[in-house]
Amino acid sequence: MSEQIEMDPKDFRQMLKQIGESADARTVFGETVISGERAVIPVARVHHKGGGGFGGGGGTAAHECTPECPPGCEEGTVDQGYGTGMGLGYMISAEPVGVIEVTPEGVWWNPTIDMNRLAIVGAVAGAAIAVLFALGRALRR
Repeated sequence: MSEQIEMDPKDFRQMLKQIGESADARTVFGETVISGERAVIPVARVHHKGGGGFGGGGGTAAHECTPECPPGCEEGTVDQGYGTGMGLGYMISAEPVGVIEVTPEGVWWNPTIDMNRLAIVGAVAGAAIAVLFALGRALRR
């Protein structure tokens, strides 16, 4: 038999806050890597988007009624079962920003290169140059 879960909205907000606070570079990309005298620390940008989800439920098949059955269950046999369910939605997105490298010689910041973003900027810049070139040719005529 499933039991109904009731949650106070304050408890729900607290649970979402705990989920959000648990997302950092370590939980997304792994722990700091130490090799000899060198340590590499991953750094991430984390976005809380409020989407996503999970859910659960339960139910019963045809059965004999008992005192634990929901309201409306008459004495005798129930021809159809009943079910319960719940759901929650939340989404956290993370992207690598770079790594901090620590050695006996010093500390260095090594940013990651987002090739998708670089390709988009290149395509937009190329298109803008092509449009300006075409406008220049048209105005000369």
